[in-house]
Amino acid sequence: MSKVDRLEWSRKIATINERIKGFQENPNKEHLDAAINELKAYAEAASSGGIEIPERFIAS
Repeated sequence: MSKVDRLEWSRKIATINERIKGFQENPNKEHLDAAINELKAYAEAASSGGIEIPERFIAS
């Protein structure tokens, strides 16, 4: 995995974590929807090959 790919992956994970944290701090529908949408976008990118995930984070 290149450094650029790793940086992109780290940024996506940081964004997901921030969305989840926002929901935990203020559990309302808007924050929940934002977290779910971020997770869906990540899942779609991962399944389509649009984002590379480090091997150690892939469950077997």
